[in-house]
Amino acid sequence: MTKIIAYEFLSIDGKFEGPQGQEMDFVQKGFCEAIEQDIARQYASLSAFIMGRKTFDSLARYWPTDAARHETLFDHMNAMTKLVVSNRADVSNWAQSSHLSADPFAALEERKRSSKGDMMVIGSATVVRELLRRGMIDEFRLLLFPTVLGAGTDLFPGGTAPSEFELVASRAYNTGAMALDYAVRA
Repeated sequence: MTKIIAYEFLSIDGKFEGPQGQEMDFVQKGFCEAIEQDIARQYASLSAFIMGRKTFDSLARYWPTDAARHETLFDHMNAMTKLVVSNRADVSNWAQSSHLSADPFAALEERKRSSKGDMMVIGSATVVRELLRRGMIDEFRLLLFPTVLGAGTDLFPGGTAPSEFELVASRAYNTGAMALDYAVRA
């Protein structure tokens, strides 16, 4: 059966984005070619991305443009099916993008049963939290950056139900970042 994988960039203090205007600065400082190649390898095995509206809009402003053409992930980001969880259906500004109906989580459950190839949530903390609450996430792939932000948005704010995970893989990069892959324990 298809897995739903949540892929998140995190600071050591659990922030998945920094303060407004600096949301991804911590990622850009710690990124390297080896991380990009690792991400490209993971993307190559997927059937679709899952994104919330905020992530979709942010990525759609960059990836389909000439400014992104030099990026290692350019082809993956533009050719991949993108499934958007949103109250608004307007996702036609980026090729291969589809709105996930009025009941997006039921649509994802159906795709999980019938798809060939895993799906990956990128960013989209609200979507990740709801998928976890519904027991639909099979694996977390966290890219941990050696930074304490002190401010920003927590991936799991207070009130998130307890969950347990099993480490299935880890990789270190020369920037000090760590990739940590966890399976969700049933």
